[in-house]
Amino acid sequence: MAHHDHHAPGQTHDPLPIDPERDIDAKSATIWFVGSAIVIFLSLWLMVPIFMRVLDHELKQKVDLAPNTELIDVRAEEAEFLNGGNPKKKKIADVVAGLRK
Repeated sequence: MAHHDHHAPGQTHDPLPIDPERDIDAKSATIWFVGSAIVIFLSLWLMVPIFMRVLDHELKQKVDLAPNTELIDVRAEEAEFLNGGNPKKKKIADVVAGLRK
């Protein structure tokens, strides 16, 4: 068979060679890489302080300002114990007054 520019359906031909000089445009790739790096840096520069503020606010709201029910319960039990809810049924004020004499 002779080599023709047009191939009939089903016939194969040699693949076109890859031109490595025109495969990647270095100038365009460099511009995109540097531009992307600048955009990522600026985004992080803006977002990290915002994230830290939100994190501090959430910690303050959920940890520092949360009601401490365990402390309230322990103080109530201690107050009851010191006001006569102990095995000897003595109040703390009476015990301190007895020690002052």
